[in-house]
Amino acid sequence: MKRLSMAKGIVLLGCVFFLTSQLFAAGVDLTGVGARAQALGGNYRAVADDWSAMFWNPAGLVQTEGWNAGVSTEFIKATVGYTPAEFAGQQFSATSASAVENEPTTYFIPSGGVYMSKGKYAFGVGFWASFGLGAKWDLLNTSTYNSEYPQFDYEDDLKVIDIHPTFSYEVSDKLSVGLGVSVLMADIKIFKPNYTPNPYLFDASLQPLSAVFTPILSPTGAFAAQYNHILTSTNLEGDGTGFGANFGIMYKATEDLTIGASVQYYGDISLEGTVDAITYLPNNQAALAASMTTLKAQYDGMLAMGLISQAQHAALTSSSLLGLYSGQQVPQDQNLKVTADLPLPMRAGIGLKYTGIANLLISADVAYTQWSTWDVIDIKKDGEFYSHLHENWEDGIRAGIGLEYALAPLKLRGAFYSEPNAAVTETMTPTIPDINRRNVLIVGLEYPIGPLKLHASYEKMFIGDTTVEPWNFHKSAGVESHDRDEYRNMAGLYTMNVNNFMFGVDLEF
Repeated sequence: MKRLSMAKGIVLLGCVFFLTSQLFAAGVDLTGVGARAQALGGNYRAVADDWSAMFWNPAGLVQTEGWNAGVSTEFIKATVGYTPAEFAGQQFSATSASAVENEPTTYFIPSGGVYMSKGKYAFGVGFWASFGLGAKWDLLNTSTYNSEYPQFDYEDDLKVIDIHPTFSYEVSDKLSVGLGVSVLMADIKIFKPNYTPNPYLFDASLQPLSAVFTPILSPTGAFAAQYNHILTSTNLEGDGTGFGANFGIMYKATEDLTIGASVQYYGDISLEGTVDAITYLPNNQAALAASMTTLKAQYDGMLAMGLISQAQHAALTSSSLLGLYSGQQVPQDQNLKVTADLPLPMRAGIGLKYTGIANLLISADVAYTQWSTWDVIDIKKDGEFYSHLHENWEDGIRAGIGLEYALAPLKLRGAFYSEPNAAVTETMTPTIPDINRRNVLIVGLEYPIGPLKLHASYEKMFIGDTTVEPWNFHKSAGVESHDRDEYRNMAGLYTMNVNNFMFGVDLEF
């Protein structure tokens, strides 16, 4: 099926696009490490006096004595809504005309660590999910396109785990430093559609013949919105590894004021996986019958009269065109090997802690994330260069403040932070849970039981709606083989509602 061979060319590009968008979106840049740190809104670089210092500021590990350990668990309930915009005056392909929400899911994000601090030294190891989450969407009304197409057209599961050995050293009574190493392990499973433009509607070489095929096919509904594009289901499974490091410094400026700063650097994650793809042709038996009889007869007559060449006749009567509406399933790629070296963003932040008010701790942080590092990514197939992936994401600055009030035996906490989204409208899709700036309020508490400290907190994200327009279709210039036609966004109205709960236990041996 020659005219559908372009599906093979976009399968890999689309899969890796989906993979990387999930991996890098700020909405899945997980910072819920440590229940106390999260209850203070991540404004923790100058506090960092428990196991989660290995993430926030490794210099803080040396502040305590003896063995310490802890675990925390974050439950993230995210609901994303998407109302597709019109495309060329009608619905885009088989998208719904009304708002669609992702399949309800609660994400479970664990983290933990153990360390020993003695004198001027502290050693520890922690683990957490640096990036992750997933989504499941029934975004397309495929029952009107091909009832055999799977119900959930978008589904992904991504985990990036950081195993993090850490060392901290007290230089003086006022100054400490720390260093940690990230050992990253990624596991990915992705299912999504790719869209090949319907040749009758979008192939320029066929348009001179539109006066022939349009009167025949149009009455059958062949040009209805759900048939704008031919759908190819793609399934990717893979894994990868990478490395990174973080460095921190903590300085006690006065008895009541501490300054903390840290930098987190990640090397590229080397991802390897396989792709399986199947093209589901639209199922319109009336259009198929008209194609195989009336339309074919027209082409046969045109050939006999010399109006088209033998080569044109062969292309027009090929199974890829006359059989376009057969509803068949056509394998495209089976066990296709794909690789990509994906950059992760560098983070740097500075924070203050003030304890000059009785029973009250005040913390404040400002942090920078270099999302622009993800601009253009090289994609390889079977070890050879295949294509570029363009995203053009933007750097972000997160700022916030946290409060902790000791009301024996409880500690009450509250926090606020604000952070921009990294994704831009030119590349936004429903699978990227990062539609707008996040203004976040958090409340929490701590209750001690012997050597244990129990933590709980609730986090509410206030995220504005976003309208993405227009559809960003990149038309290949035809100069480079890897420059392909592709949709780089999905236009429409995006909404998001996120509620997070976190629980944790810390233990002093």
